Amino acid sequence: MASPGALVPAESRTRWGIVYGTGQSPGRRRFTIAHEFGHYLLHRKKYPDGIHSSEADVDGRTKIQVEREANEFASWLLMPLDDFRKQVSPHDKPDFDVLGNCADRYEVSLVAAILRWLRYTERRALLVTSVDGFVKWSWSSKSALVSGAFIRTSRGPFPLPAGSAVAQEQFTPEVRAGVDHPTGVWFNERARELTFRSEKYDTAYTLLHLGAAEPKAWDEGRALEDTYERFMRKT
Repeated sequence: MASPGALVPAESRTRWGIVYGTGQSPGRRRFTIAHEFGHYLLHRKKYPDGIHSSEADVDGRTKIQVEREANEFASWLLMPLDDFRKQVSPHDKPDFDVLGNCADRYEVSLVAAILRWLRYTERRALLVTSVDGFVKWSWSSKSALVSGAFIRTSRGPFPLPAGSAVAQEQFTPEVRAGVDHPTGVWFNERARELTFRSEKYDTAYTLLHLGAAEPKAWDEGRALEDTYERFMRKT
């Protein structure tokens, strides 16, 4: 199937099934199932014909409310925030090893663990995924977003900065651990870049740590209510 996951009704409409795409890693599959289970608990009455979720839907990188709610549910179910914050505090500056340990702890993908951290950290940080020298998608922490540190990919392919390690395909242990860049490479400020490439997914993953900054005058709006907590209040 093209989409990573789906919630589908049986012909009798009395039972439901969860479907996930082939080729997913065990951690990715686990999160996809939890995401679709969230749809079952929260949305099956509203969508009696079922729901098909894309990769962005499952990750929560979409503006579709029901998909973001299902992502929130899966995150809370598999990566309880109180426990996650004990592994990585909101003020920590983790590397891929630390976040990878969290992925192993909760049996989810590294990307799911990084996005979970980015959604609660108080640090300015970004995750950037790229293929063949172009940004595929990126996600900024709230403090990075409100200060203007983000990469807009909705308008088409966005080339990687020429001076970055990932653009130069420097996939070495040193770069994976982190290299410092001067102002002007990634943004109009200094940045620490951690990058590695996954041969399995033919994708480069880059974690950017930025310094403190004053927020811009705009904000991304009201934070999404924690769906897991809302569900628990209804039960």
